[in-house]
Amino acid sequence: MHEEAHTLVVYKNNDFKLELSRLAIERDPKISLNGDLVFRCEDVAALDPVTFESPESFIALPKWNTKKTGSISFDFRTTEPSGLLLFSHGRPQGPKEQKPGRDMKSDYFAMELLDGFLYLLMDMGSGSIKLKTSNKKVNDGEWCHVDFQREGRKGSISVNSRSIPFNSNEGSEILDLDSDMFLGGLPETRSDLVLPPEVWTALLNYGYVGCVRDLFIDGKSRDVRRLAEIQSSPGVSSFCTRELQKRCSSTPCGNGGLCKEGWNRYICDCTGTGYLGSNCELEATVLSYDGSMYLKIIIPGTMHTEAEDVALRFMSQRAFGLLVATTSKESADTLRLELDGGRVKLTVNLGNPWQPHHDLGNPILVPFRQAPSPPPKHEPLSVTASPSPVSASLGRSTPVPPLLTHGSVSPVVPVERPLA
Repeated sequence: MHEEAHTLVVYKNNDFKLELSRLAIERDPKISLNGDLVFRCEDVAALDPVTFESPESFIALPKWNTKKTGSISFDFRTTEPSGLLLFSHGRPQGPKEQKPGRDMKSDYFAMELLDGFLYLLMDMGSGSIKLKTSNKKVNDGEWCHVDFQREGRKGSISVNSRSIPFNSNEGSEILDLDSDMFLGGLPETRSDLVLPPEVWTALLNYGYVGCVRDLFIDGKSRDVRRLAEIQSSPGVSSFCTRELQKRCSSTPCGNGGLCKEGWNRYICDCTGTGYLGSNCELEATVLSYDGSMYLKIIIPGTMHTEAEDVALRFMSQRAFGLLVATTSKESADTLRLELDGGRVKLTVNLGNPWQPHHDLGNPILVPFRQAPSPPPKHEPLSVTASPSPVSASLGRSTPVPPLLTHGSVSPVVPVERPLA
């Protein structure tokens, strides 16, 4: 054997044995070599772990030139249920004059945590795949190893050495990525990003909070700690420790907010309290309507989503009225939340004939002294004399202000008739 070969790669099948590395060194015609191969063991520099301390933290990696083949491996560690681990996309496909919206498509690659499970998402132009990589949750606070391999339309992803194969849809074998590869989350300014509706954590602003180490892309190590230093990435630290002390023991959430333990942090759930802020310390804005007024939120472009996150609180003595509705000039899709006979009704139209509504029913019945008929136009209604506010939530609850920052808000104005 070659003097520099300190290790041996052997294929075994029962009594059959094939010394692959020796045959490769000897340039045996049975072996086909590709690329620059070095037949010796080399020391690999130790890669320090990094911690993403908040959902807003992220590191931008260079563009991944994967095309027909590619591999990614890394370790991560967290106790939080959801967060975006990796994301990159290609050039938007469509007419140049077309505005960004539901019909804009691009290749993309992503890995995300949802409710403790790791998902692989990818589209090479022939339709997206979304693969749940394991039936076991991986947010147990222990290190989890991920290994992704792809060649053309076929590949595999393994989680803690348990491998799952995948096949993408018939068609393209090229994964054409054009953007940076984002690790741990996305930048606040996203006007140049194409966010696929399938990547829920990207659309819901669920950044990853936890540790990452030993990132390898196409077999080459990536010093993410060094990249974080160069980019002055806020909220990224060059170590990984798990604090044993419970952050919620100091009762940081005020005004009835629910405290949840995160990765070395506490999370205040202010749902149903009427307060906002990291500690539920900010009183939410309250608007009053008389049946002839509405608030209009204009969102630039057409949103194409599979996941929404809307929450509101209301109180009224009327049994009928519109709470929230979405409309678009580009699509017939709508979402409508309303009071109907004192009950909260949700109706969703995703481009098909109207789906049967979801009666949210008894759990959030609106309390009335009596159930009056629909209010006449312009008749003022008193909200101060009503019982306690009622909460309604679509998806996971989140404060409204982040939604308002994505568009312009029209003032509350009277109209000729209630919004139908």
